[in-house]
Amino acid sequence: MTLYRHELKLNRMSFVIWLVGVLAMSAGCIFLFPMIDDSMAEMSDAFASMGGFSAAFGMDKLAITTLEGFFGAEIGTIFALGGGMFASLIGISALSKEESSHTAEFLHTLTLSRSKIVTGKLFSILTLIAAFDIIALGVFVGSAAMIGESLSMKCLLWYIAAQFAAQTELASICLALSAISKKSSFGLGIGTALVLYVLDIVARITEQAEFLKYITPFSFSNATDVFVNNGSIEAVPLCIGLCVTVISIVAAYVVYNKRDIAA
Repeated sequence: MTLYRHELKLNRMSFVIWLVGVLAMSAGCIFLFPMIDDSMAEMSDAFASMGGFSAAFGMDKLAITTLEGFFGAEIGTIFALGGGMFASLIGISALSKEESSHTAEFLHTLTLSRSKIVTGKLFSILTLIAAFDIIALGVFVGSAAMIGESLSMKCLLWYIAAQFAAQTELASICLALSAISKKSSFGLGIGTALVLYVLDIVARITEQAEFLKYITPFSFSNATDVFVNNGSIEAVPLCIGLCVTVISIVAAYVVYNKRDIAA
């Protein structure tokens, strides 16, 4: 419990910076919606017929003249990418930072097994991701209400749940990489999120690459898909993502318990 609270304290500044940055951009887009609604009506058909570009951002499925369509194409993209990078960053630094900061010697003199260390850090990551998503839900609902619009609460709840699953998968992959690495690599964390995001775009644009949707968590957590399907999440990519999450967490425990850690 002490390690858990310590990890939350260490990550609080990063949490606040990412939360404010991502949600400020998201809320700003919602507030802009009434101002650009009329101009978007003229461009809606053009956006929907832009082939691969439309498919990549879901503009071929939902009209961006509605708040839900605008949310899926614009705000959902901002939140998914920002939240994914935040989750990846806290995951990639969780275990490797002890070695790179030369605090491993002190940490391992405490009456904590390596498994308990991983558990404390894992639960702190899950807490931060959950707080990030819950606050985002409140901001989305509040911002929509302030402009006199509303979003389907059912779809929004399922979208946030899908985002939590996707962000947890990204964090767990990076946690496993952190168990291997001897130093914190923020570039690796950001790169992991960006590569998987690009794979999702490629899968949506190119039919021959559609199989890539089973590799990336951004496929089952896409805002447009959730709203189009009335809150339904594609089961196969989600189940694969959950399996990847479990495997990555187990790998983090196994690797961290076996490797030699420099002081």
